[in-house]
Parts: sequence; C-alpha cells; structure tokens
Amino acid sequence: MEDLPEDLRSFLQKHPCFQLTDSKKIRCSLNAHEFPCSLAELQRFTAGSKYKNLRAQAEFDYSQYEPHIVSSTKQPDHLFCKLTLRHINRVPQHVVRHVSGRRYRRALEQYEECVRQGVEFVPVQLKQKKRPKEAAGSEGRATGSERRASRKQDSGVWTPSTSGGEDSDSSDSMSDLYPRQCRSSLIMS
Repeated sequence: MEDLPEDLRSFLQKHPCFQLTDSKKIRCSLNAHEFPCSLAELQRFTAGSKYKNLRAQAEFDYSQYEPHIVSSTKQPDHLFCKLTLRHINRVPQHVVRHVSGRRYRRALEQYEECVRQGVEFVPVQLKQKKRPKEAAGSEGRATGSERRASRKQDSGVWTPSTSGGEDSDSSDSMSDLYPRQCRSSLIMS
C-alpha cells in the first residue's frame, strides 16, 4: 500500500469496500470483482448504478423487519414474508414497497389483533385455501378414486348394447344406408 499513489490511497480509504490484493489489484468486497490499480477505473465503477445498488444493499438493515420478513429457505436470494406468504427480492426498494403495501399492512393488523386476543395467526392465503376433500364433498364433485372407478367402467370407446345381438331382428331396415334401387337388388338376391 505504500507504493500506491497518494490519490489512489485516499480513494481506498474513502471506500472501505475496496481492498488491495497480493497480485497488486484492487478487489471489491461487494461483488468480488478485481480492478487494476487505476484511479480512473475505480472512479468509473463507483460512478455507475451497479455500484450504487450494491452499496445500498450492503448498507440496508433488513433486521428491522425481521420478525415477519426473514431469509427464504427455498430461494436463497430472496426474503420471505411470514404474514403474506410472499417471496420478496433482496432489494431495499422491494422490501420497503412490500412493507408499505396494503396487503402487508392488513396482515400486520390481523397479526396484532390475534396477539391481543391470544389466538394463533393464520395468514389470509391459508384461510382461503380449500382442502381437497372438503372442496369435493361440499360441491358434489367426485373424488379422485370415484373418477378413476368411473373411467374403468367407461373406457370411452362405443360398444353396442347387449340387448340386441347380430342375429336379432331389429326395427332398423337400413333404408337410410342404401338407395331404393340397390335395396331392391339386395332383397332379390
């Protein structure tokens, strides 16, 4: 660090996210990018929107929303809201927008009311979700096993009724199939 120019040294002191590596390069701790020891390169990077967004993310305190918004177990790059059961991007603007939104505020009011009453909080999405057995019984629909049984009985292929065989005399004269001239020749032969 002693052999660096004074202006570069002062720049590194102003921006603690940059460290000098053993290979005489400068590494950004926010995104692990390496830069040459050039003040112009570093200034160009710090003036960009990518650096500003990374710095805002690093400085943002997510723990202030922690009892209800936690790190997601299924999507590691996201946060999860326990009140609304929603995944939120790990971006400060997205978290603030979610927390100031109507859905979150309503869920928070319901949660606080449940805490006052000593009742367990159930999110709205889970209240609206119908159980498969309850939904089938209440609406008169057939359950899965009933549908499978009916499919086995009715294979979907037309079969003639068993009441009349091929030898039986039917009331159908098949006059609609053959023209009058052909019918008379069939009867004669």
